[in-house]
Amino acid sequence: MDNVNVPSPNPFITEWLLSRECRALVFEVGELYQAVYREIVAKRTRALARSARVSTGIEGDRWVAVMSVGGPGVPYGLSHEYGTGRTNPDNALPPANDLNAALQMMATL
Repeated sequence: MDNVNVPSPNPFITEWLLSRECRALVFEVGELYQAVYREIVAKRTRALARSARVSTGIEGDRWVAVMSVGGPGVPYGLSHEYGTGRTNPDNALPPANDLNAALQMMATL
């Protein structure tokens, strides 16, 4: 095997991490995460599941996907995910941890 000198940082990887192709792949994985979350989250009214939104942005030197949950029509989104123990210790509801559960499912794919 030949000894290959690969520059660091690798210009190809640096360029690819900011490419449209990379953004499309990152968005696709974000949409898969969104679908997994929508499947496992509690669905009394489906509002919380419908509120999940995926966007992409550049952080540092690469595209990242961000999923947001909740919003004006779902004021209980944070208390559902994180529980109410800190703000209402006498009537605390446990956290659902659906976002982490969805990430753990994604790790098995």
